[in-house]
Amino acid sequence: MRPLLPLFALLAALAPAAAGRELLRELLHPRSDLPAFRCLVPADWTSEIDPSGNLQLANEARTATFSLGLVHSNDPRAALDSLARSILADALAPPWEAREPAEISGHRGYKYTARVRYQNGVEIHAELILVAVGDEHIASCALLLSPRLRRDDELLARLVFGSVKLLPSR
Repeated sequence: MRPLLPLFALLAALAPAAAGRELLRELLHPRSDLPAFRCLVPADWTSEIDPSGNLQLANEARTATFSLGLVHSNDPRAALDSLARSILADALAPPWEAREPAEISGHRGYKYTARVRYQNGVEIHAELILVAVGDEHIASCALLLSPRLRRDDELLARLVFGSVKLLPSR
């Protein structure tokens, strides 16, 4: 609970006080027998499942977006860098600017940081955490930040990014 205290404090400062208005909602994804992501997001953020089965989250201005997903792998620990290259295919060369150890709920892997340029010329900052989950899965948590992102929205997005947890298989 302690890591979530800064999220609650920031939401209290940023969100207008409204009696009976939900400020946070908890999301679990996927709802199956796989390991599941759990995160707290502001109530006004959008959430949807894309055609690949990833949970997509975005703030109201769409200047901070997330993608949470699980990928099957026969050797998840060995596949992290190749999956990062694939996910960051539109990134400027090299495929990432930094690669450092990271974890989600005790599952270890790497955090990749990159600048990604889309076909329309827009360049965004991407942070991608990939961790091996057991012997069969890789969990992917991506944060994309637009250059138009306001500072308070970035702080909130980073708190949400830090709140992402993995729950064991059900």
